[in-house]
Amino acid sequence: MNIILIILGILSIAYDAVIILINPGTFLDIVFSFTHIWLALGAYLIFLGIYRIKTGHSFWSIWKRWIKITFISLFGIGLIISLINLILILNPAVASINDSAENVILLGGGIDKDGRLPDSVITRVEKTAEYLNANPDAICVVTGGTLKWLPYPEAPELKNQLVKRGVAAERILVEDQALDTIQNFQFSCKMLADYRGVGVQEILAAPTVVVTSRFHLRRSERLARRMGFKNIKGIPAACPLIYIPHNYVREICAYVKLNLRILLTGEPKKLLS
Repeated sequence: MNIILIILGILSIAYDAVIILINPGTFLDIVFSFTHIWLALGAYLIFLGIYRIKTGHSFWSIWKRWIKITFISLFGIGLIISLINLILILNPAVASINDSAENVILLGGGIDKDGRLPDSVITRVEKTAEYLNANPDAICVVTGGTLKWLPYPEAPELKNQLVKRGVAAERILVEDQALDTIQNFQFSCKMLADYRGVGVQEILAAPTVVVTSRFHLRRSERLARRMGFKNIKGIPAACPLIYIPHNYVREICAYVKLNLRILLTGEPKKLLS
């Protein structure tokens, strides 16, 4: 058991390192990366394994009974909440390639320090290009600004990749200021309204497709509906297998955070203009 804990800890730390290596960022981006949750977990597991070997008993045994009961209760509640949110995340509203929509919003999902999109974002681009090529009347907004600690905005490279896949440049609007999913929808809606010469409410009422990774789709749709999009569906893009554990752990945390934000503040509210 002790050796298993240490091995699992080493694997967790290695997973953190692999994620960083395949999607390199600047120094500060790496330092503050959410991926280090795997580093923390790995260090904890190694500590537990070594502690058991040196002392002959578990770290768990030194705590008082009331602390154990409290920890188990909180862990159980957290696990139930996480499972409920995971079920929701796994069941977004999905559009088909034949569902004709006037507007398409492609959400950015990261860019590395050299201005390259990771494989998980390239799959979003490919799904978007497939949809746009099958629906020639649709207009697409590519949205993604310059994320903290990184030197490049995502949106211009998203457009470049779409053009390489046969989408006419004039069908692509570049929104390069958004820093989160709420701003993605807020700024994209305004840009579409300006482009079409209509009010924001008309854009909110129009059929809209959002393209993002499958794990991110349910939260994106929920945010869009809270902001007033009345007819929105998503096209899910697959992400490489290596990212799946990390992406779903992070998305559960983000979905729980969104629920708390809605409960405590009522944000985000509907777009009015």
